[in-house]
Amino acid sequence: MLVLELFGTGHAYYAEQPLPGFPGRQPWLLFCYLLLHRRQPLSRERLAAVFWGDYSTSTSRKHLRNALWRMRRALQSAGACPDDYLRINDDSVSFSPSGRYSLDIEKFETIITSYQHLSGPELTPDMALQLEQAVDLYTGDLLTGVYADWSLLESERLNLLYLNTLAKLMDFYESRGDAESGLACGRRILACDNTREKVHRQMMRLYWMAGDRSAALAQYDLCVQILAETLGVSPLPETVQLYRQMKEGYFEPNVAGRRRRGRPSFSPCAKEVQEALFRVRQLQATVAQVGAELDRIERQLNRALRP
Repeated sequence: MLVLELFGTGHAYYAEQPLPGFPGRQPWLLFCYLLLHRRQPLSRERLAAVFWGDYSTSTSRKHLRNALWRMRRALQSAGACPDDYLRINDDSVSFSPSGRYSLDIEKFETIITSYQHLSGPELTPDMALQLEQAVDLYTGDLLTGVYADWSLLESERLNLLYLNTLAKLMDFYESRGDAESGLACGRRILACDNTREKVHRQMMRLYWMAGDRSAALAQYDLCVQILAETLGVSPLPETVQLYRQMKEGYFEPNVAGRRRRGRPSFSPCAKEVQEALFRVRQLQATVAQVGAELDRIERQLNRALRP
């Protein structure tokens, strides 16, 4: 069985043995491109232009033939039959599997698109579980370390699908009073894009729902700081209004779900524990934000240094 993982740095296995050089070598990059466009055959002209567009037509076609030959040899060396996964003719090339395979991005998209027409509160617990399994497949941006335009564009699309699915799950958990699971989704979203003000606002409500008033107010402070430093803007009026309601003590969330789950509020005697937990959460959020910012800077530098 051919196992292909394109999220993160990328891995591929056949019969549980890794395919050497995947995905960085040129034939494997071409193979990844075929995987990303697996629903249709691709013309040889298109492939030659994408990968060797700086060369003349005859030279780019020659490079394509060579890459296809090396791709077939690499699959054969791993014990796979190339014709089980590739369809190559005079005009086009495609990933056309007749052999067994597993592709993480295909599983990811199949599950998510199945429920794309539903809002978070409309999900059933079983649907939410499937979506959780889908987002867990997202172990990092698509083909991390590959900075070709075709890869970066597809990476942005899949990242948006990932973030929107987490937002849908966050809505689902909030509607059911499950503050802990909702906050976990929110942290994952902000680790990728900490400027999403709606998510900050939702996390304020979820912290309040969990009985952690200090964390709810601190989330607002964090939101104000991020928006000012990153975008140079102030929070929206609805965010400010929510903060004022919480600070003055008259915000009343929907606690039906929390009562159903029997989730207790923090008692005054546990103030020290609350503050300690909040500091831990702040540190976790800061580490995630720093990691995301370093990844962004690294990408910019690699793009700038690319010949």
